[in-house]
Amino acid sequence: MTKDGKYGVGVFGIGWVAGEHIKAYLNNPQCEIVALASRRRESAESKKAELNLDCDILDTYDDLIKRDDIDIISMCSPNFLRAEEIVKACEAGKHFFAEKPVAHNLDELKTIKAAYEKARKKHGIKTICGFSILYYNQFLCIESMIKKGALGDIFLVETDYWHELGPWWHGWTWGCYTKKGGPSTSLLGGVHSVSALLKIGGDVDEIYAVETCGHRKEYEYAPTYTSVVKFKNGAIGKTGGSFEIESPYYFNIIVHGSKGSILNDKFFTKEVFAGQEGYQDFNCTLMNSGEVSHHPFSAIVDAFVEDIENNTDSKLRLDFTIKVHEVCMAIDTSAATGKVVKLPLL
Repeated sequence: MTKDGKYGVGVFGIGWVAGEHIKAYLNNPQCEIVALASRRRESAESKKAELNLDCDILDTYDDLIKRDDIDIISMCSPNFLRAEEIVKACEAGKHFFAEKPVAHNLDELKTIKAAYEKARKKHGIKTICGFSILYYNQFLCIESMIKKGALGDIFLVETDYWHELGPWWHGWTWGCYTKKGGPSTSLLGGVHSVSALLKIGGDVDEIYAVETCGHRKEYEYAPTYTSVVKFKNGAIGKTGGSFEIESPYYFNIIVHGSKGSILNDKFFTKEVFAGQEGYQDFNCTLMNSGEVSHHPFSAIVDAFVEDIENNTDSKLRLDFTIKVHEVCMAIDTSAATGKVVKLPLL
């Protein structure tokens, strides 16, 4: 804790998304930004000046981990560093907010799972991951409708993440262009659609996927995929993603139940509206932008701090995050082998 009795926060990797993490902590009265660190010190210095922060600038991630006045670590660095960062945070007993993906392969996933389970028992750490979709008001409305029975029994779920990415994105060289930093479209962007898929449909039993390079040839992996899913409860679904679409960002979400349906920004349920004759619009903040400034980071941080305060676990905790990554890795395995893949993988 800081001398003011607040949770001390250290942020590592001061790029596109880090500014929104920082703003979210600044909006929470129980948090204080203690230090920033980055592989490029000038990035941290610039962000400190931009947001008029009173904090230290450190040179390495290890410098953050060693600080006794830092309770929470936000991991916003390139994703190929994430697994090692998580293990170190677990060993140090730090709560952490990890951007996705948290692992590139099953070996990394096993490693962070073991470190996390040990740290939960030893330190009682709390974790959260950057699946921003799940804290949009539109998704919260969908969850509420399902919980209250407005859609009945869910039997079909579709989610897709369509977001053109290219050299304009600052993470292009490590995130999309090369396999060194971006192992697959599903792990880099599709995790958002998979997180929504699992929250609505439940655990996946098996999956079959196909992928393609539609027209963008600069990628070192297929930038477009789609998959068919069978859930353990008998429902079915579809999930996919593309970085090569020639259209604005779009998050596709379709849900069909025995008493109603969701069609992206619209809903239909005679269970609640007996005389309904056509779809109604969601009157709330929609999941319709890929800009990080549009994402509900304050809601995520607030839920995270509440978990720490009350010893609860949010819907974005690391064990759920691991399930999401398992499904993404199953998608990649199926697309590579042409075979149906059974889950769980771990």
